[in-house]
Amino acid sequence: MIALDDVEDFGMVAATAAFGMATVSGQGCALSTRILLPESRYEEGIEAIASMMAAVPPGDPTDAATMMGPLINARQRDRVESYVQSAVDDGARIVCGGARPDHLEKGFYYEPTLIGGVDNAMRVAQEEIFGPVLVAIPYADDDEAIAIANDSIYGLSGAVFGDEERALRVAKGIRTGTMSINGGVWYGADVPFGGYKQSGIGREMGLAGFEEHLETKAFSKPV
Repeated sequence: MIALDDVEDFGMVAATAAFGMATVSGQGCALSTRILLPESRYEEGIEAIASMMAAVPPGDPTDAATMMGPLINARQRDRVESYVQSAVDDGARIVCGGARPDHLEKGFYYEPTLIGGVDNAMRVAQEEIFGPVLVAIPYADDDEAIAIANDSIYGLSGAVFGDEERALRVAKGIRTGTMSINGGVWYGADVPFGGYKQSGIGREMGLAGFEEHLETKAFSKPV
């Protein structure tokens, strides 16, 4: 997810990042976990996202008021913790979260976590954590944002926030199968879904997904 430096405010960016992270406790393949923020507004973006993440604490999934449940098992929680620790060891900082919630003794819960001061070469930026963890990466200009976004073995989904024409130009430069512009929802039965690079081959849904189920026959004759 990229927030351009002309974004009016970080409210939509923060909400999309935080509530997207809360979906299945971050254990989803198409979630935006790398948040690219302009250097000139980096701390502003960090504060907005951290504030929004505080609004989605983990809780009992049988409670209708809960917005984020536990991780699937102890092994996955341990894995998430190891990623967060690796970020700290690499010089990043925990902006919020980064621990097991004290009030939830039963279940494999982990606090919504935002990590700042992240370089894209760090393990937390290059590998899939599959937990409620977001990493905030600063960038200097649009070209660097595109380069950072593309510096990944994956390419399933992404998002850009800012002036629509400029956001579209940035989105076109990113090698990923689906892109949201200013919060647009790309998921639907009529929209092809799939990724680039190591995010898979082929498409589900849409015309491209329909064609996956067709068989092609080739004919030849003397000429």
